[in-house]
Amino acid sequence: MSFKPVILVYDLDNKLVDEIAAEIGATGLYTSINTYNESNAMDAIKQYDRGFGFLTNKLSCVITGWNNYKKPRDQFLYRLRAIEKSSPLRAATPVIIVTEDHREDLKKRALDRSDGAACGYLHPDTFRQSLTEMLHKVVFQKGEVELNRLALEELNGASQYD
Repeated sequence: MSFKPVILVYDLDNKLVDEIAAEIGATGLYTSINTYNESNAMDAIKQYDRGFGFLTNKLSCVITGWNNYKKPRDQFLYRLRAIEKSSPLRAATPVIIVTEDHREDLKKRALDRSDGAACGYLHPDTFRQSLTEMLHKVVFQKGEVELNRLALEELNGASQYD
C-alpha cells in the first residue's frame, strides 16, 4: 500500500477550499485535508507533527489565503513559520497562497525567503491553470525554493514597471 502526499487546504472561503480540493483530488496523486477555520488548520498541523513538533511535519504542502480580518503579522502563514522556527530540526513546510488580495506589500512579505517563503501566489480565478503543476514541482521535485525564486523575480520585475 502506498501513501499519497497530504496537502492541507485552509481558507475562510469554503467554496474556494472545495474548489482547490476538487482540483487536487482530480489528479489522483494527493490526499487533501480541507479546513475552513484557523483552529482546525492548526489542529491538522499538530496532528501531522513528528517528534513532538521538533521534526519537520508530514504535510507535503499547505495551500492557504489571507484572512482580511487579521493584521498581516497574525496570518496563518506566519503562525506556521513561527512554529517551524522554534526547532532547528524542522524545515519549512511549502506554502502556496491563493487569494484575491494582491497588495504588493503582502506579496513581498509572503514571498520573502526569511519571512514567509511561500512557493507561489495565485489568484482564485486562475489558480486551476498552474496549481497542479506547482504542486507536482513542490511535492515530487522538491522545487519550492526555485518556485519562490521565480515568484520573487516576477514580483520584482512587475514592480519595476509600475
